[in-house]
Amino acid sequence: MPQAGGMPMPAGGQVAQPQITPSNDPRSQEFYSRTMPIFAAITEINPTYKQTVGSQIFQFVTQLVGQDFGPKITGMLIDLPIAEIQKFCTNYDLFQQRVQQAQQLLTQQQR
Repeated sequence: MPQAGGMPMPAGGQVAQPQITPSNDPRSQEFYSRTMPIFAAITEINPTYKQTVGSQIFQFVTQLVGQDFGPKITGMLIDLPIAEIQKFCTNYDLFQQRVQQAQQLLTQQQR
């Protein structure tokens, strides 16, 4: 049941943590430390979820693709359906795949 402030809260007041997919990439732990605290806010009842997610993933996107592509790809990722955003926030390897796919799309468009 949603509480004031737009954060869904199950009975008992605790938000269930999503299942994180393990990754061998050493950056995944820092990624999860940024995405897990905001996971409950990634919902259609939160009008600022895109801004929240974008601010948490931007540095990781930029590390993967550089300053030139970072802002555009971050924007592309936060425009994905909510279910997809939730998936890549709990799976760093999937996140990397989505970043690479977005970079390929942008590179193809520039030709």
